[in-house]
Amino acid sequence: MKPELLEKFNASFDTPTPIQSAVWQRLTDGDSIFGLAPTGTGKTLAFVLPVLSRIDTNLKRTQVLILAPSQELAMQTTQVAREWGNVVGASVASLIGGANGRRQADKIKKDKPHIVVGTLGRVLTMVDGGVLKLDHIAAVIFDEADAMLTEERHDSLQELADKLPSHIQLGLFSATSGVDLNYVSDTFEQKVHPISVGTDAPVSIKHEFQYVDQRAKEKVLIQLARNNQQALVFFNTISALVNMQATLRHAHVSVMSIGSNDKRQVQRADALRLFKKGEVTLLLVTDVAARGLDIEDLPLVVNAQLPQRKKTYVHRTGRTGRMGKIGRVLNLGNDHDIRDLKRELGDSFNLDKAENLFEKSIKSQEKTVTKDTNTNDVSSVSKAKKSSSAAPLVTKKEVIVEPTTKVKKKKRAKSSKDKGKPKWAKNGKTK
Repeated sequence: MKPELLEKFNASFDTPTPIQSAVWQRLTDGDSIFGLAPTGTGKTLAFVLPVLSRIDTNLKRTQVLILAPSQELAMQTTQVAREWGNVVGASVASLIGGANGRRQADKIKKDKPHIVVGTLGRVLTMVDGGVLKLDHIAAVIFDEADAMLTEERHDSLQELADKLPSHIQLGLFSATSGVDLNYVSDTFEQKVHPISVGTDAPVSIKHEFQYVDQRAKEKVLIQLARNNQQALVFFNTISALVNMQATLRHAHVSVMSIGSNDKRQVQRADALRLFKKGEVTLLLVTDVAARGLDIEDLPLVVNAQLPQRKKTYVHRTGRTGRMGKIGRVLNLGNDHDIRDLKRELGDSFNLDKAENLFEKSIKSQEKTVTKDTNTNDVSSVSKAKKSSSAAPLVTKKEVIVEPTTKVKKKKRAKSSKDKGKPKWAKNGKTK
């Protein structure tokens, strides 16, 4: 690893995580690997630092391609890669579906970044349009590989493989197994070596459940918000997310959403930014949208709809309790739902009945203590607390995913106005 990167790392962290220690040298040496490690254990830096060490900054060509399954994860990885790339003079650009394609194309042509981070569809569009050149690519990283290398993507993956140089390095990273390494080796003509440091659930996360019906779910989420308990709330379907968001907004809850069918990348980014800043109490998400997100000190994950598979549960709950910090997961469902979830999880997770649904998060407790110590008027403090709990928690900016006729008309008007192929997409690929 380049000395500048190692110096910055040692100044920022006490010690490498197990996955970082296990793969750094292998990736630096050019080996193709599949890194398997629990969520929240530093997988992004596990691949970013080695690939940065191999980049020739004197060559103004794209040398590394990092692919992510969602816009949000691609943006997050871009930010990390840019921060560390600045240390060694490596440039980084993002190619993300939902953003302005013209602007992205112009930036790629002008800057010729050393690293490109993106979603598969947008990357292929830029390649087909002659914008992104792959002739100097030395390494391809698949973040959240189990979500990237699915059967539904095989045609697109084959298209990518056909355009890549031979003898490239592959880096696959995931918190769960399920990646067909034989398929990967056949498609990209590279032998991939598995490196596992375990997939055990972090012991710092408390897993709880509560028996509720649909109406009670709504009440639970409303009360969580009014108790200032910030949470990432998962849904299995967009329709359920939309309905719940409408209910919560009607109750004046501070809520935003990121749905997998929402193409407005700027608004999705805005929702995530406000949530990370603590200005939004509840962020409603689907599995695809929230895959791999790193939200610092997230206190609570709520499964408003229970996942059907253990793999999905692992990825959802991995948004809290990251890097050894304390986290909490609350599962909401009727007795049948909870019984099925316990059966699916087996002995991997210990689910306890929630004793206090609305226990204060550490952040909320700190805020309350600060408020109390700044005043000697006990009655005024009591009144302030009562007022704050009853006051509507509303943010002006909201990402509203509403399948109304008006929205559809706008979309049709936009598409009809933009007929014809963009110059950067000669073959007419979609995002």
